[in-house]
This record gives sequence, structure tokens and C-alpha cells, in this order.
Amino acid sequence: MKGKLLGAIAMAVLLGTGLYACAERAQHEYVGNFEFTPENYPRMGGSLAALPLGEAVTAAVLGIDRDQTEGFILFEGSTTYNYVELIDGSFDILLAYEPSEMAVQYAKEQGFEWEMAPIGRDALVFIVNRANPVQRLTDAQIRGIYRGEIKNWSEVGGEDAAIVPYQRNQHSGSQTLFDKLVNLGDDLMLPPYELIVGTMGGLLDIVAEYDNSANAIGYTVYYYLANMEKEKLENTKILAVDGVECSNRTIRSGKYPYVNDFYVVIRKDLPEDAPARILFNWICSAQGKELIERENYVAI
Repeated sequence: MKGKLLGAIAMAVLLGTGLYACAERAQHEYVGNFEFTPENYPRMGGSLAALPLGEAVTAAVLGIDRDQTEGFILFEGSTTYNYVELIDGSFDILLAYEPSEMAVQYAKEQGFEWEMAPIGRDALVFIVNRANPVQRLTDAQIRGIYRGEIKNWSEVGGEDAAIVPYQRNQHSGSQTLFDKLVNLGDDLMLPPYELIVGTMGGLLDIVAEYDNSANAIGYTVYYYLANMEKEKLENTKILAVDGVECSNRTIRSGKYPYVNDFYVVIRKDLPEDAPARILFNWICSAQGKELIERENYVAI
């Protein structure tokens, strides 16, 4: 199963309570009574949109500069791929968005149980090119577009032009959110191969700059676009949904309709003194949540 799963992914994507500094700020810090060092720091992976948080956590507990964290964390590949790596033991801890059905099924097949705690909220957002005059859609209109029922922008207040609806690959975190929050099931239109995009950055490039991009629509997670790809907002815009614009404020209040948690994840059977569990507990603590907010995520 693992070989088939990783092969499919490759094709699709081609604890303490306190944290304080050592007096001389050495190469490690203390979390409660536990001393994290480069040798015992848990192998961390996760969803790309959680990379800034992974860097911040690692820098804080190891007492290193942020640009030195690359050797301790690896936020690459799809969200599903990262869950598979946790299940197979390549990672000890994840900062990740919702697991896909494929990841859940693989965990069951391997007899693996994870422990996951929600630590923040993000949102699924729909984006179009700046040249597109449409500013907002309703939930019903979005569903109609992705069912293949609404095919022209003129039907939703735009120009007389065919809608080009892009989708993400099935192993991506944003596709998992789309499937959960928009929840079209078998009614989701089957797009041509060229309308399936393997990476979040690739989708933003298409909507921002590609041929016919003025007629394109796609989706991604809010934090990634608003904080990690800000320059893309020069040529793209986030659509309001049901009259509500997406922001940290509307994510926090729940007024924006497509909101979902993201998680810190470890294997369930880890002992209390395992470094990954100690780190898990600290990320879930008040100080961990303060760090999450400092990175401009919405902590819970």
C-alpha cells in the first residue's frame, strides 16, 4: 500500500509548561525540565502553510536563529505524504492540516494511531485574477461552478467568458479542505488533466499570470497566500463568500464560511518523556499559542 500511495503522490505532486532562555543562549533551550538539543530534537514535517510555525517553534526551543532551522525540519510534498511519513516513522511530529481519506486509510492498514490536537484555524479561499471584475461569490455559486453547472462568468456578475475552474490534486491539504468544506462528493466535476495543479504555488502562478488567467478560478489556504505569497496578491484577489471577506478576524469569529482547524500530530503511544510528546504539549500550551499568534496564525 505504501508504495502505491507514495507513487500516486509523486505523480500527483511531480511537556512542560515553560520556555526560557539559557543564561548564555547556548545551542539549546529548556521546555519545563526538558533540555532540547540538536541531537534529541524531534524530526518535524508538515503542511507547507505551517512552515513558518515550524521554523518559529524550532528556533525557540533550540535557541537558534530562524535561518538555521532548515536542518531540523522538512516541510515538503503534499499533506498526505507527510502523514504517511509520520506513520512510517520518518517524522516524529507534524504541524499539518486535515488528513486526507487516503492518509486515514493508510494509518488503519498499518495499525497506526495518531494523537492530534487543534492548535489554530485557517480557511479555504477562492481566488481569481485581478482583471476579473467579480468580487464575491455565494456558496451556492461556488458549488455550481465546481459541479459544472455554472460555466460562464456572466452568470455570476462577470464578463461573458468561460469559467476555467482549477482544482488541486487529491493528496493536497487544500483539496482535502475543499472536499470537506464544499463537500460536493461525486457531484464534483471531473476536470481535464491540465486543470489539476500539483502545488499551491503553481496554482497561484496560473491564476496570476498564465494564459487565460483572467477567466480562471482556483482555491488555496488563506495563510499561505496572505503571509507566504504576498506578492501574488498584486495579480490575484481573494473572493468574498456569502458577503464575508476572509481575514484573521472573520476566521476567528467563524463568519467566513470555509474555516477549518490545523493540528499538531504525534503517534498516540509515545511515552510522556518522549521529546516529540514534550514538544507536542508545549505547542498546545499557552506559550505555544502565543507563538502561533505571533506568526499571524489564528490560534485556538
